[in-house]
Amino acid sequence: MIFVLLFIFGAGTAAAAGDFGEWRYHAALEAPEAGFAALVLSPQNLDRCEKGDLSDLRITDERGVEVPYAVVHDAGRSVETVRAGTVLNREYPDGATSRVTVDFGAPVEKNRITVPTEGDGFRRRVQIEGSDTLEAWSTLLPEGWAMAAGTAPERRFETFDIGLNTYRYLRLSVQKMPEETGPPEIGRVSFVHRQVVEPVETAVSGALLEARIEDGATVIEADFGRRNLSIGRFRLLLGRDPGRIFEKRCVVSGRNSLERAERVRFESGEYGKERRVATPWERLGEGVIRRDVRGELSLGLAVPSRFRYLRIEIESRDGPPLEVAGVTAYAAPVYLVFEPAGQSRFRLYAGNASAPAPRYESARALASLDVRTLARVSPVELTGRDRPPERAPEGQRLVWVVLALAVLATAWILRSTAVSVRRAG
Repeated sequence: MIFVLLFIFGAGTAAAAGDFGEWRYHAALEAPEAGFAALVLSPQNLDRCEKGDLSDLRITDERGVEVPYAVVHDAGRSVETVRAGTVLNREYPDGATSRVTVDFGAPVEKNRITVPTEGDGFRRRVQIEGSDTLEAWSTLLPEGWAMAAGTAPERRFETFDIGLNTYRYLRLSVQKMPEETGPPEIGRVSFVHRQVVEPVETAVSGALLEARIEDGATVIEADFGRRNLSIGRFRLLLGRDPGRIFEKRCVVSGRNSLERAERVRFESGEYGKERRVATPWERLGEGVIRRDVRGELSLGLAVPSRFRYLRIEIESRDGPPLEVAGVTAYAAPVYLVFEPAGQSRFRLYAGNASAPAPRYESARALASLDVRTLARVSPVELTGRDRPPERAPEGQRLVWVVLALAVLATAWILRSTAVSVRRAG
């Protein structure tokens, strides 16, 4: 009896878990044979999501069981290649300095160096030089400071950017602090070539809705056509170049709709009819545009946004306001990463503003994967659902059949028990 009840509860839970009638959009997915897969979310699919963090997305397998996923915004990655070198000699040119010369065997590209020294609780001056002949030296880092406030790695600051160079030899010098009695010992020095792989951005031109002068400031409003784009920066286009030096602060705000419904609430606490009101702007950040003394224009604003509508207020102070003719956003790819686990057919759902944010145990691990190396899911477009699908997701009908049989079995057991009790009486 207890087993039957537990089975009913489990079957009911499984059936409920596969019910996605509240989601407005869906699409079939074909996953490749791979350990992990990534689907690039198109602008249209992003716009179909009702929640700004895309947490209303869901993936199910053929049985209708929910599949964990992670949303990854491609913000670029850094790739580090270790460069091996051989220490030629260690020397102490004076009573305050330790020096190490490293030979890489041939010219190699490198731009970062870690110079560990003994002890903790220090602040020591570091100088780094490069050469191809061991005779003439060029200064790569005239003055850096190695610091440590403990022995833990996160409390030690001994890594320096030295600029991209191909010198075969590097010479590192570390000076002691005034209170130290002798030059510090330099540990095992390491070198890397660090490259930042930028995302492949898509330029999206905003349709200017309004450009006006308000209280001496230039205010523009633009529509980028889609919500939830992974915009990392903007660039303004001037209608007329002022031809002189300027530096203007810009405040950037965003919103996803022009109007929203609001119910009137009376003093009694009761609500009246709905009315349409302007959607408030949400402040996103600020930046500065300028023309410098060399005549170079800098019209970019590194302000992230996920909103469809943009407002930029350009302060003018006592200078003339700028004429803005347009604004372009640069959006990075957004990926949906999941684990097919040997299956190939899945279904994607989106468009449910009331959906709770999922809490998958594997989300962090999935988000840490390099999406550039993952197998790609064929592009799909979410389509609308005027009503819940007539046929439940594959496998759910079986669950309901088993549930019905379990209910009948329970009824039969209860009836048999009742008959036995009457006979015993």
